[in-house]
Amino acid sequence: MTGNPQSIISIALDAMGGDHGPSVTVPAAIQAIEEGGVAVALVGNIQAINAELDRYESKAKQLVQVVPAEGVVEEGESPARAFRSKPNASIFVSAGTVKAGKTAGFVSMGSTGASIAAATVVYGTLDGIDRGALGGPVVGYAPNSVIIDLGTNVDTRPSLLVDFAALGNVMSKLIYKNENPRIALLSVGTEEGKGNTLVKETSELLNATDLNFVGNIEANDLPAGKAEVVLCDGFVGNVILKLTEGLGDAVVNHVNTVLGDSEASNRLAKEIFERMNILEAFGGGPLLGVNGLAIVGHGASGINAVANAIGTAKFVVNTGLIEAQQSELDRIRAEVS
Repeated sequence: MTGNPQSIISIALDAMGGDHGPSVTVPAAIQAIEEGGVAVALVGNIQAINAELDRYESKAKQLVQVVPAEGVVEEGESPARAFRSKPNASIFVSAGTVKAGKTAGFVSMGSTGASIAAATVVYGTLDGIDRGALGGPVVGYAPNSVIIDLGTNVDTRPSLLVDFAALGNVMSKLIYKNENPRIALLSVGTEEGKGNTLVKETSELLNATDLNFVGNIEANDLPAGKAEVVLCDGFVGNVILKLTEGLGDAVVNHVNTVLGDSEASNRLAKEIFERMNILEAFGGGPLLGVNGLAIVGHGASGINAVANAIGTAKFVVNTGLIEAQQSELDRIRAEVS
């Protein structure tokens, strides 16, 4: 285990979230601690978490805290109803540890809606933001390109996409070290004026800002990394996300079928999958537009992905992204108005 104790950042992990619960989240927490720089508060059913912890003898357990919670918000369950009926569920308690200053952020592979609800209700949103937005890299061929929104806001208005442009701009600068990120709208054609009403009206607003707005790009431009921040409503963004995941799985299965089960074919399949879908490398992405750090990941995530999400949370804390968002929003809104 490495890292200066003075620089250790505490991250809450929704231990009950995701498809696998403590059987994945507990070893992932230990792996993340061993990689250095973090302590982890495992939030959930004490008995289930401790039963899994007992299987490990790692010194990393010294930096694990178990925080009791009651219940889990299931996929498909109404987040608003769950918050009323299950206020002590693991995801809400995880957000509560951040609000209380006991941890610097939370990570969850559980219900995306519940994670968004927890961050929105417990943290609150930035001024003028109704609901946070998920944004991050999706296509591995363009690891520095983030797409916003990936599914949070399926119905979006032009002014909200401009807000997402501001949030994506500061995210790209701080996390991906792009000095002047190119910002583009995902559309059905690259020509000016192509697209639906949302794209056309958003384009007019973005042209009034000093953002590096480069116009429209098409979906087939995404692997080429033609923009560092790509804007779309959450409906389109989630379709793109699920399509890349599905294509990655399909291509990997095809490679294994054609080449057989060998070390070389498995290595090639892994490389292809990572090139097509980069989420595994980060484990999840930050929810933008809320007054606190929430890293939201995929329910099917394995140990490596969850450990990577904890590492991503630590990295985002160190960038100062959460604190920088409001000032960038205010600056861009002033230009548009």
